[in-house]
Amino acid sequence: MTEHDAPPVVFTRSALTGAGNRTAPGWAVLLRLAAHVAAWLPFVIGTVRSAQRGLPAVGDGASIALRSWDTLTASGPLVGQATELHSGAFDAGPLQYWLLAIPVHMDPRHGLMWGAALCCIVAGSLAIEAARSALGALGGLVASGFILAIVAWQPLIAAHPFWNPWFGVIFFLAALAAALAVLSGRRRWWPVLVVTASVAAQAHLMFMLASAALVLVALVVALAGTIRARAGYWWAVIGLAAGAGCWAAPLIQQFTSPYPNISLLLNTLGKQQSSGPAFGFRAIAASSWHPLWLASSSSLDHEGIGSSIGGRSPAFGVAVLAATAVALILAVRPLRSRRLAALAAISLLTSGAVLATYSNVPVHNLGIATEDYLLVVLLPAGLLAWLTVGSAVVLAVRRAAGSARVAPARTPARGQPGSAGRSAARWGLAAVSGVAVALLGLGAWQVAARQVRMAPSMGSPTQAEEARYATAYIERMLPHQRVALTARTPGVGFARNVTLGVVWALTADGYEPVTNHSAARYLGPRYRYAGRPMPLVIVTLRQQGMAIHVTQASLSKLS
Repeated sequence: MTEHDAPPVVFTRSALTGAGNRTAPGWAVLLRLAAHVAAWLPFVIGTVRSAQRGLPAVGDGASIALRSWDTLTASGPLVGQATELHSGAFDAGPLQYWLLAIPVHMDPRHGLMWGAALCCIVAGSLAIEAARSALGALGGLVASGFILAIVAWQPLIAAHPFWNPWFGVIFFLAALAAALAVLSGRRRWWPVLVVTASVAAQAHLMFMLASAALVLVALVVALAGTIRARAGYWWAVIGLAAGAGCWAAPLIQQFTSPYPNISLLLNTLGKQQSSGPAFGFRAIAASSWHPLWLASSSSLDHEGIGSSIGGRSPAFGVAVLAATAVALILAVRPLRSRRLAALAAISLLTSGAVLATYSNVPVHNLGIATEDYLLVVLLPAGLLAWLTVGSAVVLAVRRAAGSARVAPARTPARGQPGSAGRSAARWGLAAVSGVAVALLGLGAWQVAARQVRMAPSMGSPTQAEEARYATAYIERMLPHQRVALTARTPGVGFARNVTLGVVWALTADGYEPVTNHSAARYLGPRYRYAGRPMPLVIVTLRQQGMAIHVTQASLSKLS
């Protein structure tokens, strides 16, 4: 079977795109455009709203902006964001920084936001085109629906696309779609899969296992198809070259640094007490059986992922995996549907990665309230399981009813017998297409409207205002030079986030700031105070306001 004659999952390509129908090309273009525009809309609105608010980046956003800025310098980072898995560990790689480096340099104030939104828009369009390549127009609409669903559940994905978990999840959706295309016989999508999966895996550890599994399984299937078809291997060469480029920095760090990050991550997972397989099966149940993402993310019990997932039954997780496996077996035989087999394989790999990932979450991380973002991967896993089982049931019923696929008859000329039926079919296709476009547009508008309503409560406006005021004061008091900085407040996280925001703002304005160890961990050794004489700015945050004091730096004062 070549890459152009694989049977569809549920619908034939002609039924979706109207092959042989004179009105079909126009509707196909409309459906394609609607899928893309609907997926773009939340990110465009998020960027506009961010520009209107004009708040500077603080916390992780400032850290990402600063490390993206450093990418074009001699001290560019070789690893990703600091992870809570271990105090000295980081996410796998710097690909997100590479993608944001030029926008941040072009526009230090807003480049982080619009650069991340643009990257997510491109990733979303890749997901739509990959799914469309595998499943026709329906696939593009489904991929767009996936993007809208995940943004509807967690509006911060479009409001703050620069944060590495949100940045990574959009590229993970693109990787899922590209893997579906490859397993459906479209081998040319494998290089795209390599790049998008690499971005997702390096953005956050929760996407690591699933991304690696997608790339490897797709490579094996594509190589087997290439050998059978005696086709060329250009797709594999391009993909391997892209993979080498994507993973060059983490590998260099692994073999040259006295603190190899990949080894540290692996050793940490092996030594810490983990949540165990039962919790992994509960996570699968939470993704598919009475899924937690059917409720608004703001209504979840924000006491950590242990509280959100812990009440589920592991038996339901086992049932979801079993149902997906049965769908895969049915797709191979007796249904003989390559696309259904591809969809089932992607779903099974994703659920298996959820099982492995959540089984290895350290116990001490389960109750941390700020780590509810780890739940975001459950939505695509659950939707894939639903789509797989639903498609298998529909296709099995069709086959049982004898509705086997037949070659389309030649379209009768106008006035000949059958032309009235063809005309009705064209009008039916137009009606279905119109309804699909309307529903997609309505969904996009609802997502964008919810995002606008929630905008005032998003982010850290108080921290941003404090960072803005402190930066302006320092720039009035001191000329461009090296300067040490620390913030003091009863809330450790608040002080760290403000410190990171001021360090980023000063760096973009031509200063050379350094800070204390707790904040510098999120930036790298270049920003850690080492004891050299320089002015020290102490920002003290109180309920009554902010006090800023300039003195001479010392290790004791900066600690």
